[in-house]
Amino acid sequence: MGSTPTPGTKISMNVKILSIPLVLVIGLIIVFVYFKNKQNLNTEMNKISFVTKDGVTIVGNYYPNKSAKFAGILIHMRPKTKESFDEFARLLQKEGYAILSIDLRGHGESVNSIFGKLDYQKFTEEEEKKSIEDINSASLFLEKEGFSKESQFLIGASIGANLSFQFLSENPNVKAIVLLSPGLNYRGVILENFKKENLGEKIFVVAAQDDDQALLAGRKLKEWYPNILYIEYSSGGHGTNLFNTQPDLKEKIIMWLREKLI
Repeated sequence: MGSTPTPGTKISMNVKILSIPLVLVIGLIIVFVYFKNKQNLNTEMNKISFVTKDGVTIVGNYYPNKSAKFAGILIHMRPKTKESFDEFARLLQKEGYAILSIDLRGHGESVNSIFGKLDYQKFTEEEEKKSIEDINSASLFLEKEGFSKESQFLIGASIGANLSFQFLSENPNVKAIVLLSPGLNYRGVILENFKKENLGEKIFVVAAQDDDQALLAGRKLKEWYPNILYIEYSSGGHGTNLFNTQPDLKEKIIMWLREKLI
């Protein structure tokens, strides 16, 4: 005759049966919390500020990424502000980069200095050219965050593009730059003044045929550096406006950065 299971045996079997789905539930909760926290880390934005060597307080939006090996500086066009890059900054952050988008002096929140309030609309060309110090200080901020210049890239629009080209010329160890609608001469920031050999492979230039200044500058840069990546749209406007008129542009920039940031 078979033995009848004792009450204790039944309880043990029930516990084992119940423990299987309980373990699965706990595991799913752990996985959910992990990926939720990871997602939150990669959508964070912090307001930061620093002072340039000539006494201007620059305000920026910093989009950190704890797993990032590279960091980018985004430089807006006149008369816009750092917020013009917000959507793209978050996209780059999710792509795996740390991103710093700044208000250039006299724009947005970067209006305080040791000499008083600043207004870009009142700048002379000499005052405008001092904006390169804003980018120098932004680069130093990223260095303090653990990103050497060899791990930095820049994306600039309009005069921000010219300043990015100047910064690369003066810091050729920077990894890459993207120039949205550069000009031969924006407010005294003249491209030819910063022309140097062996920069082409680090440059991506975008211009549109309905933007005369950018078209001339883009073609000139291609003449100087045949190995740059140069995209010329038939239309699309100027600077960061190209993001709205050319929906493929963001993805093209990301794909190029993947190739360069290795």
